Amino acid sequence: MVEATYAIIVGLAVGIAAGAVSAFLGWNKSGEPFESRKFISGIVTGIIAGIIAVLAQTNVLQNAADDATFIISLVTIFIAVIGVDSIRTAVTGSIRSKLANPEGVKLQEGK
Repeated sequence: MVEATYAIIVGLAVGIAAGAVSAFLGWNKSGEPFESRKFISGIVTGIIAGIIAVLAQTNVLQNAADDATFIISLVTIFIAVIGVDSIRTAVTGSIRSKLANPEGVKLQEGK
């Protein structure tokens, strides 16, 4: 079994790391200049999602029978946080585009 405090701290660190990785991947894919505001937003999303995932899996993390079970739980948290950040990015992008063009009129480029 893993000590409760250790499990929670490592789980939160994994959530923060996943938020940072997701923010980096999003920036790398966009081709835009680096904006610290967007990067910090990804990390904050990672922290929040990491807290929720760790709270949801506290019992699993604490009662992990062996290291493999503990690592699998951490990988699950990592993937979940990246997924949450990706969904957040997609939803905010969709809302932003709807607010910019509420009628849904297809705009021609260059005009």
